[in-house]
Amino acid sequence: MVTFRTTPSELLTSADVRRGGVAATVRLDTPKRRPLVGGGRQVELRMPQEIDAIRASALIARAAVDAALRCATVGAMPSSLAAVVAGVIAAERAESIIQSPSFDEVDEDARTFPAACCIAVNDRLIHAVPTDEPLRDGDVVTVDVAVRLRGWCADVADCVVVGNGSCERHAMVSCCHEMLEAALALIAPGVRWSRVARAMQDVANARSLGLVTGYAGHGVGRALHEAPVAPCALDSAFEARGDFTILPDMVLSVEPTVVQHPDGIRSVDADGFAIGVRFVSCEDGWTMRTESGAAGCSVERTVVVTRTGCEMLDEVRTSVSTPSSQIAHASHAGNARM
Repeated sequence: MVTFRTTPSELLTSADVRRGGVAATVRLDTPKRRPLVGGGRQVELRMPQEIDAIRASALIARAAVDAALRCATVGAMPSSLAAVVAGVIAAERAESIIQSPSFDEVDEDARTFPAACCIAVNDRLIHAVPTDEPLRDGDVVTVDVAVRLRGWCADVADCVVVGNGSCERHAMVSCCHEMLEAALALIAPGVRWSRVARAMQDVANARSLGLVTGYAGHGVGRALHEAPVAPCALDSAFEARGDFTILPDMVLSVEPTVVQHPDGIRSVDADGFAIGVRFVSCEDGWTMRTESGAAGCSVERTVVVTRTGCEMLDEVRTSVSTPSSQIAHASHAGNARM
């Protein structure tokens, strides 16, 4: 998950990093063949062999996430789940990116993340450091794993409710997956990302769930966080300066994230933009928790844009195609805005 910034450079300050932010990597010296997206940022279009290399990393990340979530039972410690992730990554001779000294490319003095992955529990939702506190029945757990293999990165996350849990929490996890499905159904060449974000936002809003606007999906490749920024909800700054047209061979992290909301609390303002959930930093300097104490969850997939739709690289050759009429309509609407 990349921290969503609207400054021209899209980079966080050192102070942001100390509060738990993660900087987007923006390459300003790439060859001219790479197109520009919102805000003048350059985005990589990947060759087939590069996509296969990212796929290899994504499959390892997915295996690590799945192994950890199978262990997410009552009484298990998040730190133990992180150890499972570390074991899977090591067995494949890959690298946990968040533990890499080069993970934070903004502040050379920044600390290394203290675990092989982020494990969010309830309100400890963003960049969550795994703790030794045993999981309880009804806890919502998100395991977020970033892997590098032979120089190529991938980012995968998934979530579960521990034990039985409430209907509301199970519904929240289901909504996160529905948001992902809504995004995958729309991602195709010529579609504006704002349309994808709007679809995810509509799913969450229909279920009265809180939306996260300060953190977003992103491009993935040689670096974990590359352009473009790909949010799961809309705000005016993104629509004005960050929106982009989806192109074939883009590789993106798609990451819907939601938070439980009390009844009657609005998630979208009168202009149709998301009212973002507020976060506060924890004492560990990394974890961001919801200010309200409400639980949240996240799902993340590494996706490549194909000629007809998209394909999830963390699954074995699962492709999603968008009807040609829908692609043509989206291309016509956004053709002059790239």
